[in-house]
Amino acid sequence: MTPFQRLFSTLTNPWVATIYWGFIAISFIYFDLPVAKYLHQLDLRHNFPLLNWLTKLGIGGIYFVGFFLLGLFFRYVYPKKQWEYKAWFLWFCVVIPSTICLFLKVTLGRARPGLYFDDQLYGFYWLQKNAPFWSFPSGHTTNIMGLVFGLSIIFPRFGYYFIVPGFCITLTRVLLTHHYLSDVLAAAYLAMLEIGLFYIWLKRKYWLIARTCY
Repeated sequence: MTPFQRLFSTLTNPWVATIYWGFIAISFIYFDLPVAKYLHQLDLRHNFPLLNWLTKLGIGGIYFVGFFLLGLFFRYVYPKKQWEYKAWFLWFCVVIPSTICLFLKVTLGRARPGLYFDDQLYGFYWLQKNAPFWSFPSGHTTNIMGLVFGLSIIFPRFGYYFIVPGFCITLTRVLLTHHYLSDVLAAAYLAMLEIGLFYIWLKRKYWLIARTCY
C-alpha cells in the first residue's frame, strides 16, 4: 500500500472521518479565533518574512499554467507519452480540487481573519462574491495538497517526502492569519478525498495511472 493509499484508507474510515470533522467543528467554535488572535499579535508577516515566500507555493496559477504547458510540450514539442500523462494528471489534481474549492468559498462565504480584526466579522455569510469572505476552505491549501497528493501517486516511493512538506506549507496560511485553522484542515481533507476519488475512477477506467506511476 502506497503512502497516499494508506492515508486515504485511514481518513475515509467512518470513525476517523467523524473525529476529523468533529475536530474541525470544535476548532470553529473554540480554537480558530484564539489561535488567530495570538498569531496576529506575533505579526509573523513582518517578523518572519520567509513564511510569505513559502505560502506563495500554494498559488494555483503557477500549477494551472505550468502543467498545462508541460502537457502540450510533451505532446507536440518533445513527444513523450509517459511524461505527457504525468503532466495532465497533475494538472487535473490541481484544477479539480481548486474548482470545487472556489464553489464552496462562494457558497459558504466565511469571513477571513482580516475581517474579524478590522470589523469583528466571524462566521459564514453565504453566497459572497468578494474574496474577503472566501476563507473556507483554504484555496492555497487545496492547491498545494492537490499537487503533493498527485505527486505521491505518481512517485509513491517518495510519497511522504511530498505530503509532509506540503502540509507544513499549508500551515503558513494559519501562521500568517490568512486563514483559520479549520479552513486549512477542511481544505486538506477535501483535496485528499477528491484526488482519491479521481484516482479510483482512473484505476477503474484502466487509464493514465498505469502509465504514470512508478
